[in-house]
Amino acid sequence: MDSRTADRHSILIVSSSDQFNILAEKSLPERTFNVIEVRKSASAARRELLVREYDMILINAPLSDGLGTDFVMDVVEKHSAGVVLAVPNEIHSDVMNHLINYGVITIAKPVKKSDLDRSIRLLLALNRRVKKLRKQVRSVEEKMEELKIVSRAKIVLVERGMSEKEAHEYILKEAMNSGLTKRQVAQDIID
Repeated sequence: MDSRTADRHSILIVSSSDQFNILAEKSLPERTFNVIEVRKSASAARRELLVREYDMILINAPLSDGLGTDFVMDVVEKHSAGVVLAVPNEIHSDVMNHLINYGVITIAKPVKKSDLDRSIRLLLALNRRVKKLRKQVRSVEEKMEELKIVSRAKIVLVERGMSEKEAHEYILKEAMNSGLTKRQVAQDIID
């Protein structure tokens, strides 16, 4: 993947306010988001989330079809997207105290561009860390799967009369000679 597009992100803005949507788009770091979608209601956003996953969801509450906290909880339970929720100042403290344990960033309205900028940058940083950790987990899982397959192949070879050491050396030698991975050689032995 091209390094310029490797760190591109997607965002879903859920807001019925054109003024908020303009502020939100101005707060997005340049060349960071390759997908920017705007939906005016929670129901439209839910339909959009059936079509694609987003890295970040920015919600301006209240929405045309409710406060939006039910939608936020739905997103938190079913999706891995980071969530920023803008709520009226009068209820900000209560909503923040309720949603902070779910990893939702809440900001008080009227929204200051600096608060929105900071929240977006924080979610981008967290998103990069999560992607890095997922990559490490995948790598460990792949190595574990390779070890399982190689171990099964060694058992097959031991049952055919080799010692464990001979089986190990045989798999290594076959991998080097054939240009295959240990896993591929082991899978061929098992098959």
